[in-house]
Amino acid sequence: MKDNKRPLNDEIKASKIKLITDEWEILWEMSLVDAKQKAKENALDLMQLWREWDLVIVKMLDYWKFQYKQKKQEQKNKQKSKSPDLKTIKITFKIWDHDLMVKKNQAEGFAKDWHPLKVLLFLRGRENRYEDIAKSKIESFIKTLEDFYKIDKNIVRSWNNFFAMLSPK
Repeated sequence: MKDNKRPLNDEIKASKIKLITDEWEILWEMSLVDAKQKAKENALDLMQLWREWDLVIVKMLDYWKFQYKQKKQEQKNKQKSKSPDLKTIKITFKIWDHDLMVKKNQAEGFAKDWHPLKVLLFLRGRENRYEDIAKSKIESFIKTLEDFYKIDKNIVRSWNNFFAMLSPK
């Protein structure tokens, strides 16, 4: 939680203030002493909202309840702001069928969390000669993911890698 601490109760330095109740009702100008007494009667705190020259606006509220609500709102905003991360699944030219099934299950889990996916196939050494087989291998793997993902960017070769970008359906 950000620590933008505002002056409370005895920290407020002013002789005259404008008081606002916890229901946002404006009570006209009064002395700080009267405002403190009024807050004490209602078992509330005074918090300075705004200050400019000789005008000080103070709100009467339950500070701990205010702090709790503010913390909950920040947590809610933090949850909403999470964006899905790009996940990468790496496969090789000599990958076995069982390993492909494990990678498929992993991709399915990513799709449930709405993460975009990058499928990457590495070619090493002499494997670079078999470009057509490698391309068919990555295409077949992407076809197994059709239930969860749609293709954003078709298969592209970059040096000794093939990759494709997918987004969840």
